Amino acid sequence: TLLKETDYHLEVMTRFRNKLSMPYLSAYRETISMLIDKGQSTGPKISYAKLEERMASNAVYAQRHEETVYVSRTFQSFWMGYSERCHHYAKKLLEMQLLGRHNKLMILFYAALNAFRGVKNSNGNGSQFLKVRTLYKDAISALLSAAELSPWNFRNKVYLLEAEMYSLERKYQDAQSSYALAITSSRSSSYVHEQGLACELAALHYKKIGQTQTALNFFQQAKECYIQWGSQMKVDSITQQMDRVVSTSLMRAK
Repeated sequence: TLLKETDYHLEVMTRFRNKLSMPYLSAYRETISMLIDKGQSTGPKISYAKLEERMASNAVYAQRHEETVYVSRTFQSFWMGYSERCHHYAKKLLEMQLLGRHNKLMILFYAALNAFRGVKNSNGNGSQFLKVRTLYKDAISALLSAAELSPWNFRNKVYLLEAEMYSLERKYQDAQSSYALAITSSRSSSYVHEQGLACELAALHYKKIGQTQTALNFFQQAKECYIQWGSQMKVDSITQQMDRVVSTSLMRAK
């Protein structure tokens, strides 16, 4: 598994005292662990805290290390559903002058999706609505340009952001077409986690407009993707969402 491979490389780096690469890899390892089971049974075998402290004290590498940690925290927060925390770290990253191009594209994508989540939680009102408009504009512009050069990597992300905006604007036919394109494009690129995410967001869209069975079908597809991805944390989350949809449907039928 990816976690075992990461642990192997960390052990090799420890043996050969590769102090420059270890903090970066340990940050990514933490993200993998959190996505699997919130770190409950997959936590690191050894602590790299002291090494990370020494790394952060080095002026040459301090910002690179900080960027790596913030990127990891943004991804963790997004997938675990911590919207405010995700916004906090994404904002810090987007304010960095020397943020790497790929990291910036990915952070824009997740920050915009996270903003849509905030709008849904506040019923599309107030500052959350203004935030999503700004982030969507920045993200879609950057990702459209990236998709021209590398459709394999970025086209699915464009479709998914467009689907979320169409859904927010109640352009339901356009939203449903874009969700379908996002799912198909993610599958073609073998991005099973983003395929699962597109299915999950499509399910939430259909749930919103009252198409319960279609929502459950998409939730099931998302669950299968997350099983393949290896994230028990997301599998459990989808199962809980499906249970709530079924319970609500049964209560309305009485």
